[in-house]
Amino acid sequence: MAARTSKQTGDKTPGQEPPPYYIATAPLFIGGSQFARAFNPGDHVPPGHVDEHGWHDQVRAPDGYEMPAKPSNDEPETPTGQATTEGKGDA
Repeated sequence: MAARTSKQTGDKTPGQEPPPYYIATAPLFIGGSQFARAFNPGDHVPPGHVDEHGWHDQVRAPDGYEMPAKPSNDEPETPTGQATTEGKGDA
């Protein structure tokens, strides 16, 4: 039998593995209902649940785990600096 893969596997870029769990910083509810509490502050929350319910702003990574740096568009694509034209009138 083939192993099942997570539906989030295709959404991740290579080298950006989520932590093994997140820690809830606030009560987490399913579907916005105040009666459907899923996790309390301090609980370990599986990464798949965070992605599925959009709780990224209500959880943190565990102590000692460094989140991978998000790619930035601040740097130019050329290794030597700002991309420019080679000669006059090449604009």
